[in-house]
Amino acid sequence: MSVSCSKDKEELTQGIKYPYDMCQYDGGILISNLGGDTLDYRSSAPTGFVSYYHKGKTKIIIPSNSGLYAPKGIDVGGHFLFVADVNRVSVFDLNDCKKIDEILFPQGDAFVNDVLVAGSTLFVSVTNYNKIYLLNISDPLHIDHGSLLEYIDIPYPSTMKMMGEYLFVASNSFDGTEYDDKIIHIIDDLSNPSIRPIIHEMGDYQGLEFSPNKTRLIFCNHDIKGYIGNIIFENNEYGYDQITDASGALLNSLLLFDNKLYISDLANSKIYVREIIEFDNFLPIIKGE
Repeated sequence: MSVSCSKDKEELTQGIKYPYDMCQYDGGILISNLGGDTLDYRSSAPTGFVSYYHKGKTKIIIPSNSGLYAPKGIDVGGHFLFVADVNRVSVFDLNDCKKIDEILFPQGDAFVNDVLVAGSTLFVSVTNYNKIYLLNISDPLHIDHGSLLEYIDIPYPSTMKMMGEYLFVASNSFDGTEYDDKIIHIIDDLSNPSIRPIIHEMGDYQGLEFSPNKTRLIFCNHDIKGYIGNIIFENNEYGYDQITDASGALLNSLLLFDNKLYISDLANSKIYVREIIEFDNFLPIIKGE
């Protein structure tokens, strides 16, 4: 099986500004937004905010000036939202949308990129440290900051995505620098972690998602504007399909929700929505007009 999705021009634009990441929550989609007047990954002003898309409408549930600076990767455990934000992980209680904690990286210059909830553990990618960390979140109201531990060294980790006991990690330097190991890796054994590549072409990879039947990994690559890629697990073949020809498009995150693929365009403050269709043969992920 493989997947395809239509090119119907459905877009979300209301209530978002530089949308970085998305995750499912309570029948809808949470969206982290860098906010501000310009795209700034390291904002020192609290211009970041979180939107919630539900039943065709988007509203801001965590407004700017609420303790978010440049919120990037987000994930939810129960009713708690974990946010990768510049050099910290911020925690919000979604019952009242208030910030209840933040875990700072002591060096101060950390580029905390993504978070992933796995039971009572939070995986945290820090791009410029070339590391993934673990944090114990068994009690989100009383997180032990001292439980933050190094997990594995990995080149320029950005987006993380888990399937069973497999952890997929995209690499993105965010400065355009060419490195041989800016690729997509997989960790096969979470309890005894080591990395191996699943795609060897250098790029600035970001935004991972699985096809509905989990036969493919879908990804963004900042080096290839306006396109998303997909790799077939069975034979490691991969290719790219165009989502938009908008000027300066920077496709950054992907979310499969309600049999539709949501694709954020960070630079143009849009989220494209595409229908997912499944086929019995290997076809491009984007169905032609």
